[in-house]
Amino acid sequence: MTKKNSFTKNANRKVERLAGMLAIIISFFVVAAILTQMDIEPELTNIHDDLLFLQENIQKLNVNTFIWFINSILIIILGPFILITFLPHGRSSSYIAAFLISATGITYLLYAGSGFSIIYLIRELLETAEDESQVLIPVALYILITKTNLQLLTYTLAGVSSVILGLLIARTGYLPRFIGWMAIIGGLLYATYGWINVDSLVFTVGRIFFVLSLMIFGSFLLLRGTIDKKKIEDRES
Repeated sequence: MTKKNSFTKNANRKVERLAGMLAIIISFFVVAAILTQMDIEPELTNIHDDLLFLQENIQKLNVNTFIWFINSILIIILGPFILITFLPHGRSSSYIAAFLISATGITYLLYAGSGFSIIYLIRELLETAEDESQVLIPVALYILITKTNLQLLTYTLAGVSSVILGLLIARTGYLPRFIGWMAIIGGLLYATYGWINVDSLVFTVGRIFFVLSLMIFGSFLLLRGTIDKKKIEDRES
C-alpha cells in the first residue's frame, strides 16, 4: 500500500468515525425529543384551549424545541459526512442519501423555528392586554398549523432518507445488510403512517426500527467502518 493510499484510507476512517458519532448522538436526541414531545401536542380544535395548554407546558415546549434545534443542525452536518463515507466506494446514490438527510435537517430547523415562534407568542400573550391579544391569536393559529405541516413533512423526508440509506447499505454490503433492511422498514413505516396516524402501533414500530437502525449504523461506522468485500476478494484471488 502506497503512502498516498494509506493517507486516504486514514482520512476516510476519520470521517467514518465522525459520521458514526453523529448518527449515535442524533439517535439519542431523537429519543429525547420524542419523550419530551409526548405531553405537549395541542389538539388544534380550539385555539384558545391550545394556547392555554401550551402556556401550562411552556417549559416542556422550550426544552423540546431546543432539542430539535440542536438535532436539526447535527442532521444537516451528517449529510456531507454520509457522502464522504460512501463516495470513495464509487456509489452515486450517496449523493441522493446525503441530500435527503441534509434536507431533513433543514426541515427540522424550520420546525424548531416555528416552535420558538410559538414560545415567543405565548409569552407575548401573557404580557398583553386581553383586547390587544386577540390580534396575536390568528398568528398563533397560523404558526401552529405550519408547525404541524412541517412535522408531517419531516416524517416523510426522514422516512425517505432512511429508505435510500438503507438501500445503499443493503445493496453494497459495506456494512451488515440487516442494518439496511431495518432502515428500509423503519423508513417506510415512518414516512407513510406519519400522515395516517402517529398514535398507531405501526408508526411506533416504525420509529423503533428507524432509531435502532440509526444507532446500530452509527456504532458500526464508529467501531469498524465500511468494508468493501469485493475488493478484498479480488485481492485474495
